[in-house]
Amino acid sequence: MLAIALEAAKSVTAMTVEAFQGAGRFDYKPDRSVVTQTDLRVESELRELFARRTPNIPILGEEFGLEGSKSFDSGWVIDPIDGTRAFIYGVPLFSTLIAYVEHGEPIVGVISFPAISTIMYAAKGDGCYLDTGNSSRRLVLAKDAPKELANAVVSASGIHSSTYDPRDGTTLYHLDRVVGAARDFIFANDAYQHAMVASGRIHAAIDSIMKPWDSAALIPCIREAGGEVCTLSGEREKVLFGGSLLSASTPELAEHIVNLMNTPVSSVNADGDKCL
Repeated sequence: MLAIALEAAKSVTAMTVEAFQGAGRFDYKPDRSVVTQTDLRVESELRELFARRTPNIPILGEEFGLEGSKSFDSGWVIDPIDGTRAFIYGVPLFSTLIAYVEHGEPIVGVISFPAISTIMYAAKGDGCYLDTGNSSRRLVLAKDAPKELANAVVSASGIHSSTYDPRDGTTLYHLDRVVGAARDFIFANDAYQHAMVASGRIHAAIDSIMKPWDSAALIPCIREAGGEVCTLSGEREKVLFGGSLLSASTPELAEHIVNLMNTPVSSVNADGDKCL
């Protein structure tokens, strides 16, 4: 399945890059997320390829929903353009995400960044790899990766569903505490920040609102690189349907961030540590 996923990602690269150069027209969905004609074209192309190469396997995509089954448990998951706002505003860190899922768990993930000619990919038990066109290498997180937030560089894709901006989402996460307690903090674009965790460039990445097509390709890549994946409530099982995503270089760092973002205000002191 990994070979087919890589074939699919590469088959839409030229189309996506060409559209990126002239992007600018878009529409809003009912949930106020953005969609372009490129999203629709890319997903259609990927669906056609999967229908030819793996007939009768269900496909779940962001733009056209679920085909081939009444409920999704196993099959392909597609996000044609992850980071659509980056795409339309000229930021080259958008991606095409492709995953294969078995019984609710992603076992193959491909994260393609067409505008920077970079692909990250993984299959369960076979490792995570980064291909930049000129070279390919296996990604293995350092054994001395930080366990404490004070020693970690952390990113988030935005301030939605947080104390900074409570308008979106159903949970109010205390992102401000992480900003205050981390060694350093940045904002990074959507899937790119999780790819940075898998490659060891940063130590944790936070997404407070995620759909299955946003998370599916990321999960196997991070896990196969040796990282930790959970929801912002700390769930490790069925993360694909958890509604949020936290990737971290160590389980201890993930736990620290989860506790800090969810602990009631009265239980946290001025340094961002839990009070006993």
